Amino acid sequence: MGIKRIEEFLANQENKSGRVRFAIFLAIVLMILAALYVRPAIHTAALGDSYAQLSNDPFSPDPNPVGFRILTPLISYLLGLHGQLIIVTNLLFATIFLFLTYLYFRKIKFDPADATFATAVFAFSLVTLTTIYYGGYCDSLTYTIVLLMCWFRSRPLLISVLLFLGLLNRESIIVLVPWFMFLIYNESTNKMKDLGLLGIGLVVVAAAYWGYREWISTFRTVSYDMDYYFGPLKGDLLAMFKVSMTHQGIGLFTVFKATWFFVFVAAIYLWSKRNLWQLTSILLLIFLCWLQMFIARDSSRMLTLCFPVMIIALSYLRESNYLQFKSWAWYLLMFNLFMPQLYTYREVINLMHSTFAKLASIMLTGGAQW
Repeated sequence: MGIKRIEEFLANQENKSGRVRFAIFLAIVLMILAALYVRPAIHTAALGDSYAQLSNDPFSPDPNPVGFRILTPLISYLLGLHGQLIIVTNLLFATIFLFLTYLYFRKIKFDPADATFATAVFAFSLVTLTTIYYGGYCDSLTYTIVLLMCWFRSRPLLISVLLFLGLLNRESIIVLVPWFMFLIYNESTNKMKDLGLLGIGLVVVAAAYWGYREWISTFRTVSYDMDYYFGPLKGDLLAMFKVSMTHQGIGLFTVFKATWFFVFVAAIYLWSKRNLWQLTSILLLIFLCWLQMFIARDSSRMLTLCFPVMIIALSYLRESNYLQFKSWAWYLLMFNLFMPQLYTYREVINLMHSTFAKLASIMLTGGAQW
Protein backbone atom coordinates (compact mmCIF):
# COMPACT_ATOMS: atom_id res chain seq x y z
CA MET A 1 0.00 0.00 0.00
CA GLY A 2 1.55 3.29 -1.13
CA ILE A 3 1.74 6.42 1.00
CA LYS A 4 -1.09 8.03 -0.97
CA ARG A 5 -3.40 5.09 -0.36
CA ILE A 6 -2.51 5.09 3.34
CA GLU A 7 -3.45 8.77 3.55
CA GLU A 8 -6.79 8.11 1.84
CA PHE A 9 -7.46 5.12 4.10
CA LEU A 10 -6.81 7.11 7.29
CA ALA A 11 -8.99 9.99 6.12
CA ASN A 12 -11.85 7.59 5.35
CA GLN A 13 -11.52 5.86 8.71
CA GLU A 14 -11.71 9.11 10.64
CA ASN A 15 -14.66 10.23 8.54
CA LYS A 16 -16.51 7.00 9.31
CA SER A 17 -15.84 6.76 13.04
CA GLY A 18 -15.53 10.45 13.99
CA ARG A 19 -12.45 12.30 15.13
CA VAL A 20 -12.54 11.40 18.84
CA ARG A 21 -13.26 7.71 18.35
CA PHE A 22 -10.60 7.47 15.68
CA ALA A 23 -8.10 9.19 18.00
CA ILE A 24 -8.87 6.65 20.75
CA PHE A 25 -8.47 3.74 18.32
CA LEU A 26 -5.23 5.15 16.91
CA ALA A 27 -3.74 5.72 20.38
CA ILE A 28 -4.50 2.13 21.40
CA VAL A 29 -3.07 0.69 18.18
CA LEU A 30 0.10 2.75 18.47
CA MET A 31 0.53 1.72 22.11
CA ILE A 32 0.26 -1.95 21.11
CA LEU A 33 2.83 -1.47 18.35
CA ALA A 34 5.13 0.46 20.70
CA ALA A 35 4.83 -2.39 23.22
CA LEU A 36 6.09 -4.75 20.50
CA TYR A 37 8.90 -2.39 19.59
CA VAL A 38 10.17 -2.43 23.20
CA ARG A 39 9.13 -5.08 25.66
CA PRO A 40 6.56 -3.88 28.21
CA ALA A 41 7.53 -4.03 31.87
CA ILE A 42 5.55 -6.42 34.04
CA HIS A 43 6.97 -5.21 37.34
CA THR A 44 8.30 -1.94 38.70
CA ALA A 45 12.01 -1.25 39.06
CA ALA A 46 14.34 1.32 40.65
CA LEU A 47 12.34 4.51 41.35
CA GLY A 48 9.30 2.74 39.97
CA ASP A 49 9.22 0.74 43.21
CA SER A 50 8.96 3.99 45.17
CA TYR A 51 6.06 5.22 43.03
CA ALA A 52 4.37 1.85 43.49
CA GLN A 53 4.76 2.19 47.25
CA LEU A 54 3.11 5.62 47.12
CA SER A 55 0.17 4.24 45.16
CA ASN A 56 -0.58 1.88 48.07
CA ASP A 57 -1.06 4.84 50.40
CA PRO A 58 -0.23 8.30 48.97
CA PHE A 59 -0.19 9.86 52.45
CA SER A 60 1.71 7.17 54.28
CA PRO A 61 4.29 8.44 56.81
CA ASP A 62 6.80 5.88 55.54
CA PRO A 63 9.97 7.41 54.06
CA ASN A 64 9.89 7.65 50.28
CA PRO A 65 12.51 9.22 47.99
CA VAL A 66 9.84 10.51 45.58
CA GLY A 67 7.38 11.42 48.32
CA PHE A 68 6.67 14.86 46.86
CA ARG A 69 5.69 13.44 43.44
CA ILE A 70 2.26 12.35 44.49
CA LEU A 71 -0.07 13.04 41.54
CA THR A 72 0.19 9.82 39.49
CA PRO A 73 0.34 7.58 42.59
CA LEU A 74 -2.71 9.37 44.01
CA ILE A 75 -4.67 8.91 40.79
CA SER A 76 -3.58 5.27 40.66
CA TYR A 77 -4.71 4.84 44.27
CA LEU A 78 -8.12 6.38 43.52
CA LEU A 79 -8.50 4.10 40.48
CA GLY A 80 -7.82 1.08 42.68
CA LEU A 81 -4.56 0.36 40.86
CA HIS A 82 -2.29 -0.09 43.85
CA GLY A 83 1.33 -1.21 44.04
CA GLN A 84 2.61 -2.87 40.88
CA LEU A 85 -0.61 -1.93 39.10
CA ILE A 86 0.67 1.64 38.83
CA ILE A 87 2.20 0.30 35.61
CA VAL A 88 -1.35 0.19 34.21
CA THR A 89 -1.99 3.77 35.30
CA ASN A 90 1.14 4.96 33.52
CA LEU A 91 0.24 3.06 30.35
CA LEU A 92 -3.18 4.69 30.51
CA PHE A 93 -1.61 8.15 30.65
CA ALA A 94 0.76 7.26 27.81
CA THR A 95 -2.30 6.32 25.74
CA ILE A 96 -4.05 9.54 26.72
CA PHE A 97 -0.96 11.47 25.64
CA LEU A 98 -1.12 9.91 22.15
CA PHE A 99 -4.88 10.50 22.00
CA LEU A 100 -4.42 14.20 22.82
CA THR A 101 -1.47 14.48 20.45
CA TYR A 102 -3.64 13.39 17.53
CA LEU A 103 -6.39 15.82 18.52
CA TYR A 104 -3.88 18.64 18.93
CA PHE A 105 -2.46 18.19 15.44
CA ARG A 106 -5.97 17.98 13.99
CA LYS A 107 -6.80 21.19 15.84
CA ILE A 108 -3.93 23.00 14.10
CA LYS A 109 -5.27 21.86 10.72
CA PHE A 110 -3.24 18.71 10.09
CA ASP A 111 -5.21 16.27 7.93
CA PRO A 112 -5.84 12.77 9.40
CA ALA A 113 -2.81 11.20 7.72
CA ASP A 114 -0.43 13.95 8.81
CA ALA A 115 -1.82 13.90 12.35
CA THR A 116 -1.45 10.10 12.43
CA PHE A 117 2.15 10.43 11.27
CA ALA A 118 2.92 13.06 13.91
CA THR A 119 1.36 10.91 16.65
CA ALA A 120 3.39 7.92 15.49
CA VAL A 121 6.60 9.94 15.81
CA PHE A 122 5.83 10.41 19.50
CA ALA A 123 4.63 6.82 19.96
CA PHE A 124 8.05 5.50 18.88
CA SER A 125 10.05 8.02 20.89
CA LEU A 126 11.12 7.95 24.53
CA VAL A 127 8.07 10.09 25.33
CA THR A 128 6.13 6.82 25.17
CA LEU A 129 8.75 4.06 25.19
CA THR A 130 10.24 4.90 28.59
CA THR A 131 6.83 4.39 30.23
CA ILE A 132 6.41 1.03 28.51
CA TYR A 133 9.88 -0.30 29.22
CA TYR A 134 10.62 1.00 32.71
CA GLY A 135 7.79 -0.05 34.98
CA GLY A 136 6.50 2.47 37.49
CA TYR A 137 8.04 5.67 36.15
CA CYS A 138 5.33 8.32 36.07
CA ASP A 139 6.59 10.65 33.33
CA SER A 140 3.65 10.14 30.94
CA LEU A 141 1.36 12.30 33.05
CA THR A 142 4.03 15.04 33.07
CA TYR A 143 4.26 14.91 29.27
CA THR A 144 0.48 15.03 29.01
CA ILE A 145 0.40 18.12 31.21
CA VAL A 146 3.14 19.79 29.14
CA LEU A 147 1.17 19.02 25.97
CA LEU A 148 -1.92 20.65 27.49
CA MET A 149 0.19 23.67 28.47
CA CYS A 150 1.28 23.98 24.84
CA TRP A 151 -2.33 23.60 23.70
CA PHE A 152 -3.64 26.29 26.05
CA ARG A 153 -0.59 28.56 26.09
CA SER A 154 -2.77 31.56 25.25
CA ARG A 155 -4.42 31.24 28.69
CA PRO A 156 -1.79 32.18 31.32
CA LEU A 157 -3.89 31.33 34.38
CA LEU A 158 -4.68 27.86 33.03
CA ILE A 159 -0.97 27.37 32.36
CA SER A 160 -0.36 28.16 36.04
CA VAL A 161 -2.90 25.57 37.17
CA LEU A 162 -1.38 22.95 34.87
CA LEU A 163 2.09 23.87 36.10
CA PHE A 164 1.05 23.26 39.69
CA LEU A 165 -0.32 19.85 38.77
CA GLY A 166 2.90 19.13 36.90
CA LEU A 167 4.97 20.03 39.95
CA LEU A 168 2.96 17.52 41.97
CA ASN A 169 3.98 14.86 39.48
CA ARG A 170 7.62 15.75 38.74
CA GLU A 171 9.19 19.01 39.83
CA SER A 172 11.56 19.23 36.84
CA ILE A 173 8.69 20.73 34.83
CA ILE A 174 9.73 24.03 36.40
CA VAL A 175 12.54 24.37 33.83
CA LEU A 176 9.92 24.96 31.13
CA VAL A 177 8.58 28.15 32.73
CA PRO A 178 10.98 30.52 30.87
CA TRP A 179 10.02 28.84 27.60
CA PHE A 180 6.32 29.38 28.18
CA MET A 181 7.03 32.99 29.11
CA PHE A 182 8.91 33.31 25.82
CA LEU A 183 5.95 31.81 23.93
CA ILE A 184 3.47 34.17 25.53
CA TYR A 185 5.67 37.19 24.81
CA ASN A 186 6.09 36.10 21.20
CA GLU A 187 2.49 35.10 20.46
CA SER A 188 0.25 37.21 22.68
CA THR A 189 -1.61 40.20 21.28
CA ASN A 190 -1.64 41.71 24.77
CA LYS A 191 1.82 40.87 26.03
CA MET A 192 1.90 42.88 29.24
CA LYS A 193 -1.51 41.68 30.39
CA ASP A 194 -0.81 38.02 29.69
CA LEU A 195 2.69 38.13 31.18
CA GLY A 196 1.25 39.89 34.23
CA LEU A 197 -1.40 37.19 34.64
CA LEU A 198 1.24 34.52 34.25
CA GLY A 199 3.42 36.27 36.83
CA ILE A 200 0.55 36.35 39.33
CA GLY A 201 -0.18 32.70 38.60
CA LEU A 202 3.46 31.74 39.12
CA VAL A 203 3.60 33.51 42.48
CA VAL A 204 0.48 31.66 43.64
CA VAL A 205 1.85 28.36 42.32
CA ALA A 206 5.19 28.92 44.06
CA ALA A 207 3.48 29.67 47.39
CA ALA A 208 1.09 26.73 47.07
CA TYR A 209 3.81 24.29 46.10
CA TRP A 210 6.11 25.47 48.88
CA GLY A 211 3.27 25.00 51.36
CA TYR A 212 2.57 21.54 49.95
CA ARG A 213 6.19 20.43 50.35
CA GLU A 214 6.31 21.81 53.90
CA TRP A 215 3.14 19.90 54.74
CA ILE A 216 4.43 16.61 53.27
CA SER A 217 7.69 17.08 55.19
CA THR A 218 5.80 17.16 58.50
CA PHE A 219 4.95 13.46 58.29
CA ARG A 220 7.20 11.91 55.62
CA THR A 221 10.95 11.86 55.03
CA VAL A 222 11.71 12.58 51.38
CA SER A 223 15.33 12.03 50.39
CA TYR A 224 14.91 13.62 46.95
CA ASP A 225 14.71 17.10 48.42
CA MET A 226 16.41 20.38 47.52
CA ASP A 227 19.59 19.38 49.31
CA TYR A 228 19.79 16.13 47.35
CA TYR A 229 19.86 18.02 44.05
CA PHE A 230 21.71 21.19 44.96
CA GLY A 231 23.86 20.02 47.89
CA PRO A 232 26.60 18.49 45.70
CA LEU A 233 26.99 21.83 43.88
CA LYS A 234 28.32 23.53 47.01
CA GLY A 235 31.70 21.90 46.64
CA ASP A 236 31.75 21.59 42.85
CA LEU A 237 29.27 23.20 40.47
CA LEU A 238 29.97 20.44 37.95
CA ALA A 239 29.73 17.55 40.42
CA MET A 240 26.52 16.10 38.95
CA PHE A 241 27.25 17.28 35.41
CA LYS A 242 30.46 15.27 35.22
CA VAL A 243 28.65 12.01 35.96
CA SER A 244 26.68 12.06 32.70
CA MET A 245 28.88 14.44 30.69
CA THR A 246 30.16 11.87 28.20
CA HIS A 247 26.69 10.47 27.52
CA GLN A 248 24.54 13.58 27.28
CA GLY A 249 24.76 13.77 23.48
CA ILE A 250 23.71 10.14 23.18
CA GLY A 251 20.95 10.79 25.70
CA LEU A 252 19.55 13.62 23.60
CA PHE A 253 19.75 11.49 20.47
CA THR A 254 17.88 8.59 22.07
CA VAL A 255 14.77 10.73 22.59
CA PHE A 256 13.83 10.79 18.88
CA LYS A 257 16.78 9.04 17.19
CA ALA A 258 16.68 9.52 13.39
CA THR A 259 13.54 11.66 13.54
CA TRP A 260 15.65 14.44 15.08
CA PHE A 261 16.32 15.10 11.38
CA PHE A 262 12.85 16.67 11.22
CA VAL A 263 13.90 19.21 13.84
CA PHE A 264 17.18 19.85 12.00
CA VAL A 265 15.41 20.45 8.67
CA ALA A 266 12.81 22.67 10.35
CA ALA A 267 15.61 24.71 11.93
CA ILE A 268 17.16 25.22 8.48
CA TYR A 269 13.78 26.29 7.13
CA LEU A 270 13.20 28.74 9.96
CA TRP A 271 16.68 30.20 9.44
CA SER A 272 16.11 30.55 5.70
CA LYS A 273 12.88 32.45 6.39
CA ARG A 274 14.56 34.51 9.13
CA ASN A 275 11.94 33.27 11.58
CA LEU A 276 14.34 33.75 14.45
CA TRP A 277 11.61 33.69 17.12
CA GLN A 278 10.66 30.08 16.42
CA LEU A 279 14.26 29.03 15.87
CA THR A 280 15.11 30.57 19.24
CA SER A 281 12.13 28.76 20.74
CA ILE A 282 13.56 25.39 19.66
CA LEU A 283 17.06 26.16 20.91
CA LEU A 284 15.81 27.67 24.17
CA LEU A 285 13.69 24.62 24.96
CA ILE A 286 16.57 22.21 24.41
CA PHE A 287 18.91 24.45 26.43
CA LEU A 288 16.53 24.70 29.40
CA CYS A 289 16.07 20.94 29.53
CA TRP A 290 19.82 20.42 29.22
CA LEU A 291 20.34 22.62 32.31
CA GLN A 292 18.84 19.77 34.33
CA MET A 293 22.08 17.88 33.78
CA PHE A 294 23.74 20.12 36.40
CA ILE A 295 21.52 18.57 39.09
CA ALA A 296 20.43 15.25 37.57
CA ARG A 297 22.17 12.34 35.90
CA ASP A 298 19.69 10.43 33.72
CA SER A 299 20.22 12.21 30.42
CA SER A 300 17.66 10.33 28.29
CA ARG A 301 14.87 10.86 30.79
CA MET A 302 15.74 14.49 31.58
CA LEU A 303 16.12 15.51 27.95
CA THR A 304 12.86 13.88 26.86
CA LEU A 305 11.19 16.88 28.47
CA CYS A 306 12.17 18.95 25.42
CA PHE A 307 9.75 16.91 23.26
CA PRO A 308 7.68 20.00 22.20
CA VAL A 309 10.50 20.87 19.77
CA MET A 310 9.10 18.11 17.56
CA ILE A 311 5.66 19.72 17.64
CA ILE A 312 7.19 22.97 16.39
CA ALA A 313 9.24 21.19 13.73
CA LEU A 314 6.42 19.07 12.33
CA SER A 315 4.07 22.06 12.29
CA TYR A 316 6.38 24.10 10.06
CA LEU A 317 7.45 21.22 7.83
CA ARG A 318 3.88 20.15 7.21
CA GLU A 319 2.77 23.71 6.43
CA SER A 320 5.70 24.52 4.14
CA ASN A 321 6.45 21.03 2.75
CA TYR A 322 10.04 22.23 2.83
CA LEU A 323 12.41 19.99 0.82
CA GLN A 324 9.36 17.94 -0.19
CA PHE A 325 8.93 16.84 3.40
CA LYS A 326 5.79 14.80 2.78
CA SER A 327 7.48 12.66 0.14
CA TRP A 328 10.09 11.22 2.52
CA ALA A 329 8.79 11.72 6.07
CA TRP A 330 7.10 8.30 6.38
CA TYR A 331 10.21 6.56 5.04
CA LEU A 332 12.41 8.23 7.64
CA LEU A 333 10.00 7.19 10.38
CA MET A 334 10.12 3.59 9.16
CA PHE A 335 13.92 3.74 8.96
CA ASN A 336 13.93 4.99 12.55
CA LEU A 337 12.22 1.78 13.67
CA PHE A 338 15.21 -0.27 12.52
CA MET A 339 17.59 1.67 14.74
CA PRO A 340 18.28 0.16 18.18
CA GLN A 341 16.47 2.00 20.94
CA LEU A 342 19.00 3.08 23.54
CA TYR A 343 18.51 4.72 26.91
CA THR A 344 21.18 6.49 28.95
CA TYR A 345 21.42 7.15 32.66
CA ARG A 346 24.48 8.36 34.51
CA GLU A 347 27.40 6.86 32.55
CA VAL A 348 25.43 3.77 31.46
CA ILE A 349 23.87 3.00 28.07
CA ASN A 350 21.06 0.44 28.00
CA LEU A 351 19.58 -1.31 24.98
CA MET A 352 15.80 -1.49 25.15
CA HIS A 353 14.98 -4.96 23.84
CA SER A 354 11.96 -5.55 21.65
CA THR A 355 9.22 -7.94 22.73
CA PHE A 356 10.16 -10.41 19.98
CA ALA A 357 13.86 -10.30 20.91
CA LYS A 358 13.04 -10.86 24.57
CA LEU A 359 10.75 -13.80 23.82
CA ALA A 360 13.40 -15.34 21.58
CA SER A 361 16.02 -14.90 24.33
CA ILE A 362 13.76 -16.58 26.89
CA MET A 363 13.05 -19.54 24.57
CA LEU A 364 16.70 -20.01 23.64
CA THR A 365 18.21 -19.64 27.10
CA GLY A 366 15.34 -21.05 29.12
CA GLY A 367 16.21 -18.89 32.09
CA ALA A 368 16.31 -15.29 30.92
CA GLN A 369 14.13 -12.93 32.88
CA TRP A 370 11.48 -10.75 31.26
